[in-house]
Amino acid sequence: MSQPSLKWIDRNNKIRQIMITDRICIGRTCKGMAAQKRICMEDPRVSRDHAEVVWTAGSLQIVDSSRNGTWVNHSRMAAGSARRLADGDRIRVGDLEFLVCIPTARADAGEDGPATELTKVASVSEVITALMADVRGFSGYAQRHSSAEAHGMIKNVFDVFSEIVERYDGTLKDYAGDAIFAFWDHRFKDAAAQTHQACRAAKRQRRVFSDLRVDLAGRYADADKLRIGWGITTGPITLSSLGSRASDLAVVGDCVNLAARLSSLANKDISEAILICTRTATLVEGRFAVQDLGRHDIRGRQGPEPLFALGSALT
Repeated sequence: MSQPSLKWIDRNNKIRQIMITDRICIGRTCKGMAAQKRICMEDPRVSRDHAEVVWTAGSLQIVDSSRNGTWVNHSRMAAGSARRLADGDRIRVGDLEFLVCIPTARADAGEDGPATELTKVASVSEVITALMADVRGFSGYAQRHSSAEAHGMIKNVFDVFSEIVERYDGTLKDYAGDAIFAFWDHRFKDAAAQTHQACRAAKRQRRVFSDLRVDLAGRYADADKLRIGWGITTGPITLSSLGSRASDLAVVGDCVNLAARLSSLANKDISEAILICTRTATLVEGRFAVQDLGRHDIRGRQGPEPLFALGSALT
């Protein structure tokens, strides 16, 4: 197979292309990389070594090591994660979009770019749809079983749920103890479409978990007693970094807190498994059956909150 390449349009509206023999670094300096193996960008929002595209054993993947994010097909990668690339995929770094070409026969080496000392870590205000899945009974399970058993069991759940998030073009943000948090960024895609994807992911997770729980019970005692509650919310957040590592990317906003609260209520204090907020319910109207559950008092929040249960897909 011919070697792959990245193609893009530079600031002078010229089409550029670079062949990937083994790896390509995208960033401001890409220190230590040969000129023909780097794409340098003069953009303070781009990290010095922002991302690396690696070609090995016939497989192409991108590894994100940035502070401000890398997008693949308009889906933000989780900080520090890797993702396999296919022909026709689009990578966005800063203001530039790269087209992935596999296979390709030729490429033009990129030019050297300027060096900049510091990365400007942007605090970006955006709208997202947040999905929180909270595993019920895991604390008690971890108390009754060895740490190896608890780890093996929860890893099975998180691995399956993570694959589902990726399948529906979401960004996996955190594993927080016994909960998994993902989000769908509205920056490059229609809000209703992104919210629909988040709801489809939650519904898929719920269906898969029914069979997964039976399988886990055959390998881990008491796994059949586990339950999961889902919370889905939509609203404005701020994406920024709260620490020194790329993985310290923070997603801060009321909708994130509310998603966590809803996931803790679902399938417990409220019998419905997937709870959604008003804005999410409005965005998926006509695509999912939505049940109005009225207003509920939620710990830590002022005043009763209107809640809805996510039903079956209509389209």
